[in-house]
Amino acid sequence: MKKSLYLTSALVAAGALALGSTATMAASKAKPMKIGVSGSYKAVVGYAKNADGFMVSTGSGTAQTSYNAIDVKTDSEVHFTGSTKTDAGLTVGVRIELESDQHNNAAAHIDGSSMTIGGGFGTILLGNSVAAAAALAVNPPSAGAVGIYGGDSNSWIVKPGNVGQTGFQNAGGNVGGGDQAKIRWISNSFSGFTLGASYVPSTGNSNNLNASGGAATTTQFHDVAVRYSGKMGANTVSAGINYWSTDAGTASVDGYHLGLSVAAGAFTVGASMKDISSEGSAADGTSISGSANSLDEEAVNVGVRWIQGSTTLALNYFTTGQEMSSAVTGEDSVEKWTLGASYAMGPGVNFLGTIQNVHWKDEGTTPANNNKGTAVVGGISVAF
Repeated sequence: MKKSLYLTSALVAAGALALGSTATMAASKAKPMKIGVSGSYKAVVGYAKNADGFMVSTGSGTAQTSYNAIDVKTDSEVHFTGSTKTDAGLTVGVRIELESDQHNNAAAHIDGSSMTIGGGFGTILLGNSVAAAAALAVNPPSAGAVGIYGGDSNSWIVKPGNVGQTGFQNAGGNVGGGDQAKIRWISNSFSGFTLGASYVPSTGNSNNLNASGGAATTTQFHDVAVRYSGKMGANTVSAGINYWSTDAGTASVDGYHLGLSVAAGAFTVGASMKDISSEGSAADGTSISGSANSLDEEAVNVGVRWIQGSTTLALNYFTTGQEMSSAVTGEDSVEKWTLGASYAMGPGVNFLGTIQNVHWKDEGTTPANNNKGTAVVGGISVAF
């Protein structure tokens, strides 16, 4: 009798546990995706000295242009991210990046938004984010309050309007850095290698169906990328090669990016190069390459970084140029030297400092088309 009671009690307990486990699993599956909030805020104060000849030449009398020597600048973003697993084992995530600076008050506030689907095949992204060529790029290390790439330094040392083609003010070493709506695939890492590819149907930031062919101005992007990262003895080696193509009629270009980085102890040394070649043709069939309308560009970046405890120091050199007129010797170019530092003051709080020298050069010698100067910038960044 006792054995029957024990057996019955055991069966009831097992059933209760099983039902409880099933209910727990069902409740777990029924939970919606949870969204987390993170972001950063950077505030800096700096002194910048632009060339006197450049400022004097850009106006006269009361219309003469003069730029402040001291300025305060901020850069902040808020990120909303979340992920969940489906019954089939896929990981689905979302990311929304909000530009939160007051100086962007008149502009669109959403910097990027995307959905990702991950599994054994890698991760597929749908939405607005950088291309695989930029996501997998290997570039020299850097540090400090002012970046070596893009338009960050233009906020201090002003680019003359006649230097380079449209967009040259954002000159950098990467290809495929735009946040246009795209489909992007990045593989899972295998033996240190990661592969990626992207396709942008149109650079128009609209949900309207874009026109193509004839007189349409739709621009499409394609890119592929390969990255390797692994140990070689006590050192960590990273290398990447990326190809990027723009189908945009007369503005069509092909470009590639190569990068190498080696970390040995407290030091990391790296170098990268970018080469852009115009593939478009004028109405008469003449190649755009080598003409005043050419988007041909070559960029080189090298850098070294040292980390010791809470302190980071980095030295970078970057240069890029465009040949604007075959009738004039030389090219439009920019050259930058940057010495940057950061110091960890606490969890997520860093002091940043940069000394940067920038030289914007036109093919000609007109002072209004040439500018150079030095900026000294310091501030604090907070990550949350």
